Amino acid sequence: MRLGRKNLLYSMALAGVMMLFLVGYFIYMLPSLYVEHVMEQNLKSIYEQHRAYMETGSYDGVGVRNATACFSVEIPLEGNCILVTGKAYSAEIIVKDKRILEILGNCREKLEAGGILRKEEDAADIPGEKTGEGKAADSLADGKQAKWEIELTDEVEALEAVLREALSDAGSFPVEVRLLSGNGIEEDFFNESMKVHTYSGDLIIMESGVEDAHNRYANYIAMEQTKDSIVLSCLPVVAPDADEIRPVVLQSLPMLGAVLVLLVLLFSQMYSEGIVGPILRLARHAEEMELAHDFAVGRMSEEWPDRKDEVRELADTLDDFYLQIRESYQRLEEKNRELEEENRRQEIFLRASSHQLKTPIAAALLLVEGMINEVGKYRETKAYLPRVKEQLLSMRKMVEEILYLNHCAENRKIQLTNVGELLAQRLYSYQVELADRRISVAVSGEKGLSLCTDEMMITQILDNLLSNAVKYTPRDGYIKIELKECSEKEKPEIRIENSGTPIDGDLLPHIFEPFVRGSHEAASSLDSHGLGLYIASYYAKKLGITLSVRNGEGCVIAAVVFAE
Repeated sequence: MRLGRKNLLYSMALAGVMMLFLVGYFIYMLPSLYVEHVMEQNLKSIYEQHRAYMETGSYDGVGVRNATACFSVEIPLEGNCILVTGKAYSAEIIVKDKRILEILGNCREKLEAGGILRKEEDAADIPGEKTGEGKAADSLADGKQAKWEIELTDEVEALEAVLREALSDAGSFPVEVRLLSGNGIEEDFFNESMKVHTYSGDLIIMESGVEDAHNRYANYIAMEQTKDSIVLSCLPVVAPDADEIRPVVLQSLPMLGAVLVLLVLLFSQMYSEGIVGPILRLARHAEEMELAHDFAVGRMSEEWPDRKDEVRELADTLDDFYLQIRESYQRLEEKNRELEEENRRQEIFLRASSHQLKTPIAAALLLVEGMINEVGKYRETKAYLPRVKEQLLSMRKMVEEILYLNHCAENRKIQLTNVGELLAQRLYSYQVELADRRISVAVSGEKGLSLCTDEMMITQILDNLLSNAVKYTPRDGYIKIELKECSEKEKPEIRIENSGTPIDGDLLPHIFEPFVRGSHEAASSLDSHGLGLYIASYYAKKLGITLSVRNGEGCVIAAVVFAE
């Protein structure tokens, strides 16, 4: 998956989780918090309302939560008069029924005897500010409430019976209500409104609203006419206020912020592990490549076989680049080794060749000096001039071989070459000597063997090997030549075996060094400079050919194994 799509999925997942959290919060947590907050505010409101009434004895100048429904009832410990005070009125309720007076007296006695209304110093409780003492007061009040409910149950049931009986008799109402005062609270209300909603049929709903400092009140009246009557339905409600829920939201902000921060941190960690982590791993991998001296760092892509994104592409590119640098470095090292070996070879070769040239030069000078001065036997110039010529030809051959060696190395040309035909041509050039010494030659295998190689170099290799085989094969000996093609198990090979005394064991490891010459009883009279096998091995290295010479049973075996 591409990084752009991964970023999109991470963002969508984070947004989705946050959305689920917020939706869950608003559906399951916020309503309960709002209800708890409203209940606390109501408790605080009735506490403040009651304390204000106790201090002033009225509601003048006192802000209440619901001006139309709040009131206080004051029951004196003696007498039959009960005072009711609200925001808009105050009135006296005079109890005339003796049974109600008796019930009221019993309630007073039980309340006083039980200490329900007695103030306790350790029972102070201010709503909204509960401490350890407040919690203890709650426990004490709970115990008093349970006791009060048990002791006043009989009086409440008796009062209910009296009121039912009084209400059934319209002529004898048990109490008398006297309105003491009426306070106009019209100035406390504002923003009056009226709306009419029509529905299918004859249904009409009128909505009237008004606000005060704390609430918005709404009254709904539904009217519908039938064949026989007009039906009215009323519903007074207190509309919710946005200021009521705002404190709940503000109180929840720390929790919301903490949860959102945790979610962001969690998804950031996931994002880091999914995207940033691999990039950091690539950076460490690059540092490992930088510090590795032997290029032994593995491919980074092997750690992510299933990854298919820009990070994997970057890892592959980095690995490929590192591989190219390693291959280039290895090729450079190989070239340096070859150059070092070549410089060393040339140095040794030049030293050896200059040393080897001293002998024929000195011999030729000595002969020429003797002939010029006509010293002794050297007066016979016709007898010694051929020997001088022989020494000069020997030096010329050595110089030509050295020059030809460098020329072939610098002008290598790889092409498809019929190696079998080249071998046959070089073997034909030795037919006279083979016939004079009655040496038999047997050629077997693939005589038309063709390979991609340098024609001049392979010719020199074959010629040197054939020259040694002919030179060191005794009279009436044999030479066996076998040509093998490339197969699944073997590489192309030319094998030359000649009969004769094996090479000395001490000399065998040094036969490919320059100017190393062996002695043999059956060796030809031709002089040898010890460059043949050295030149052959040098060309073989240039062509990637494996050249080996070993002793067999009464024979010497030379093998040329090609790279393909």
